Amino acid sequence: MERCPPQERRTLELVAAVRYGRLALSRHAMPYIAVARHVVVDDHVLIRVHRGWDIHGACDGSVVGYQADNLNTATDSIWAVHLTGTARVIPAPDSADEIFGPLPSFVDEQAFDPVHLRIDPQFVDVQFVKGVAGWPELHAA
Repeated sequence: MERCPPQERRTLELVAAVRYGRLALSRHAMPYIAVARHVVVDDHVLIRVHRGWDIHGACDGSVVGYQADNLNTATDSIWAVHLTGTARVIPAPDSADEIFGPLPSFVDEQAFDPVHLRIDPQFVDVQFVKGVAGWPELHAA
């Protein structure tokens, strides 16, 4: 997305306000969702995932979805940003440790091995929900 319009820029600012989101892709022709660390740089979303999940190959050159939200931190209003665009595997940015922060120690009992992707958003959408009632700690009946 080159020079985002103000509305799209605002949605990317929301994404930048949280550290993790969900990467949606097709893996073996099936939908797959993975947790990912992200940062917004210019009008791109850079993502760091665990190489051991072996999802970066499925993402490279493919259209993916990404969602970031404040569902875990919201009080009475929530938002969720959804973006869709082409993902590319990229070399680790020179300042990866600085912009992404420290690596997780382990992922699924494996040492975290980072791989980086860049999403160039083509479609960006945001949903706002206000007046959300508080929930008990457990969400099961």
